Amino acid sequence: MKRSIKNFRAILSCVLVSALMTANVFAGEKVESTENIENDNGVRVITYEEAIELATKENSSLKQISDTLDYINDTKSLMFAGSNYPMLPDDGSNYLVTAARFQQLSAVNSLNTQQKSLRLTQELTDLSIEAGVKGEMTTISVLEQNYELAKESLELAKEQLSQTSTMYRLGMVSWNDYEKSMKEVANQEQQIKQLEMSMEQEYNSFAKLLGIDENEEFKIEYNVEYEPVEKITDMDAFVNTKIKTDLALQMEKQNVDSASFGLNLFIDTGNGTDYDKQKLDVKTAERNYADSVKAKENSIKNAYIGLQNTESERKVLENKLAQAKADYETAKVNYQVGNITKLQLDSAELAITQAEIALEQNTLTHDVNKFMLDNTCLLSGASSASSTQN
Repeated sequence: MKRSIKNFRAILSCVLVSALMTANVFAGEKVESTENIENDNGVRVITYEEAIELATKENSSLKQISDTLDYINDTKSLMFAGSNYPMLPDDGSNYLVTAARFQQLSAVNSLNTQQKSLRLTQELTDLSIEAGVKGEMTTISVLEQNYELAKESLELAKEQLSQTSTMYRLGMVSWNDYEKSMKEVANQEQQIKQLEMSMEQEYNSFAKLLGIDENEEFKIEYNVEYEPVEKITDMDAFVNTKIKTDLALQMEKQNVDSASFGLNLFIDTGNGTDYDKQKLDVKTAERNYADSVKAKENSIKNAYIGLQNTESERKVLENKLAQAKADYETAKVNYQVGNITKLQLDSAELAITQAEIALEQNTLTHDVNKFMLDNTCLLSGASSASSTQN
């Protein structure tokens, strides 16, 4: 099975994913894809869309969430069959209710709260699955690119060794120069072995995520196009919009709403709650939520800055690629007139490959960072939101 590396996991420390998922988020039964694509060698090819589909089917927590939502709906139907839900207007007024009514209101509120939390968790899980797939396919792509580059570098190192060996026999270079060339070949060979092992591990990890037998040979088809982010002119407005739609913060806001329930309800035989204790719980929940919002605001700003840095770096990489191509054209002319060796010409050509791969990996990094900024719930900043899901 073909594999490769340049440690891209740092990109996805962003995620991320484990922080937002339950412990068994990727556990489940093995699934088979109904439509398999194969390359010219008969090896299965998995696209980004198919990978998300497979990972979603493999995710047991989504099934559990769906079953629980069905249970809640059935429970609400049985509890209040033939009658309206006994809810009161949410207008801030105080209400005097009977003990039985208070119990009914508490039961309905509990079910509604669970329902909202589960639906948010469901959305978070879907995004986390996609983030996990994107992370794995990004890492594998980088590994494979580095693997191909390492093989080309090895061939060049062997050319260098052959030339140095001849020059050493003729007394034109020292033993140290010859030994240095031998070590370079050995280092390149060792790097290739390490990349092969890393690719093997990464493919096995991806197979587990997708519910594929780790012994099944497959390749990935992951095409990412560079899409620059529109310049943000009003950062505060941008952040505020993101805060309002952030799923992780919405889950934490549920803690505030849950703690606040019943503060305006008074039972005809006495207050139905420990009012002072509940007020303290509400303040604590509000304080935690405010802290999470502040942390998330910083995370969003930092994510945007990081994305801008990636785009700035791209301009430098584009210039390096253009320069490498120009240098190669010059090298071809010099080689044709005998001013440089074939080894020097091959080195100039390898420089183009290195520049192209650097640009491709910048595209992959940019794509991951953009996905995180588009889905800020995957950014760190609302730490307690993850505990709400467990």
